[in-house]
Amino acid sequence: MTDILDIAREKALENGEGLNKDELVQILNIEDERLPELLDLAHQVRIKHCGVDVSLEGIISLKTGGCPEDCHFCSQSGLFESPVRAVTLDINELVEAAKQSEKMGASEFCIVAAVKGPTQQLLDQVAEAVTAIQEEVDISISASLGILTRDQARQLAKMGVSRYNHNFETAESFFPAW
Repeated sequence: MTDILDIAREKALENGEGLNKDELVQILNIEDERLPELLDLAHQVRIKHCGVDVSLEGIISLKTGGCPEDCHFCSQSGLFESPVRAVTLDINELVEAAKQSEKMGASEFCIVAAVKGPTQQLLDQVAEAVTAIQEEVDISISASLGILTRDQARQLAKMGVSRYNHNFETAESFFPAW
């Protein structure tokens, strides 16, 4: 039987191919004592395909906690007892955070919110923040505001958001009410 890390090394590192589903499951079930070997292989693949340079991104939560969703595992949910409290930041705090990110060498600043998807009020607040940041800081702006409609994605692009991050934490089938 061929070792899964040998298969991964050949496919990903030597041939530039992805692993199939069964191989990925084997990787996910690798023994704990082999994790350093797996991490080294992942590092080698990253260097080969992406190089040694790393981009830094500053990140700040525009809205933390109080999310109405029930993802079961997320401390941002307002449905669970957690030390995370619902907090929103003002625009001046966002601009200062972007300045600090730039000062520390970040080339991108990401505005995030603990929501299933943004309301128009939240998008308006993000637009105000993006404008204020762009007036004072030379940094690329990204966002992570949950699930977007096409129109919301267009609004973000038009206001100057250059990249969108989305954390798909689980399969949509896990949430039958969607």
